[in-house]
Formats: sequence, C-alpha cells, structure tokens
Amino acid sequence: MLYWEARSRLAEVRAFRALVHEYFSNTARDNTYRRTRHPLKDLSEVREQINKDIPAAVRNCYKVGQPVSVDYIHPGRGVKGQVNVIESIWGLDNMQIPVSTVFDYLDRAIGIYEEQVKILRRQRWNPFYWLRLGFLWFIGLPFRLLGAAGFNAPAIEASLGGKIVKAFIGFAVSIVAFASALLQALSLLGFKTGWRDLWQLVHHK
Repeated sequence: MLYWEARSRLAEVRAFRALVHEYFSNTARDNTYRRTRHPLKDLSEVREQINKDIPAAVRNCYKVGQPVSVDYIHPGRGVKGQVNVIESIWGLDNMQIPVSTVFDYLDRAIGIYEEQVKILRRQRWNPFYWLRLGFLWFIGLPFRLLGAAGFNAPAIEASLGGKIVKAFIGFAVSIVAFASALLQALSLLGFKTGWRDLWQLVHHK
C-alpha cells in the first residue's frame, strides 16, 4: 500500500465513523420487544450516506486485516453464525449486539492506518522502498496480463508453476540489477563500460 492510498483510506474510515456516531447519538432506543430506534431529528441524509459508505468501510477494514464480524447465537433458535456488524448495522439492536462493537472495530482500523501512514510517510523518501515496489510490480506483470486476458490470475500465480515463474523472473531481474550496479561502479572507477568496450573485452579473451 502506498502512502497516499493509506491516507485516503484512513480519511474514509474516519468519515464513516463520524457518520455512525452522528446517527446513533441522535436516536433513542425503544426498550420494548421491538427494540427499534427513533430519530430525534431528521437523519435521512446521514442514514443514506452510511448505506453508501458501508461497502468501502468493510473493504478498508479488511485491507489492514481488521475483522468486522462477531460470533452470534440466536437467543431463541440457538442458530450460530457470523454477523458482519457494519453490514448489519441497522439490525444490531434486534440481535442484542451493542453498537459500541462497530466503534471498537473502526477505532482499531483507524489506529492501524495511522501507524501505516507514519511508516509510509518515512518510506516514501527511501529509494530502496521504491526499488522493492518496482521489483514486485515487475515480477507480477505477467500475471496481471493474464488477468486482463480473462484468466484466473490469482489461481495461476498461487500455483506451483506460477511460483516457479515468479522465482525465475525475480532471479533474472536480480542478475540484471546486479550487473547494472557493477557496471555503474566500474564506470565511476574509470573503466570503460560501453557495449563496444565490453564486447572487445570478451572477444579478446
């Protein structure tokens, strides 16, 4: 993940948390068997925006490995399962899942993104960081081309053959990078490193 992507995702999670906080801070819960919430003011636009942002909020949490689901057992039927508290945000009261669970997960994701932004802010000035990204991009290029052609690129990349191809490409790129660095060092030391000079050296031998 690049610095700019992490910063953008952090802003999205913060904005989503603020919307959820605004909505639930301005509703009153009915403690009857229906367990419904009544808005204390017009929250239609807030609710609409929350619904629009739910998919992005879930993706942003998953992006940094933050789960958003809890184990749930239906009190009457005893059915067990996993409940995504963000996607099921409007039904949490009926399932007796506290809304604070949503804030807990969002706050954890925000904390992870804040740490990532700090790290990536420093790394963006490190040339080796960009060399590593370029290296990873290059060895993954064949699989992206296969994906663009309609093949199942992730499955091919994860297969034994895909791993062998990635290892071969990585080895070849490493050899080229090492040779380039060696030639650059020789050039700085005053040696002639042009193609003609190298050819004459090989031919002489």
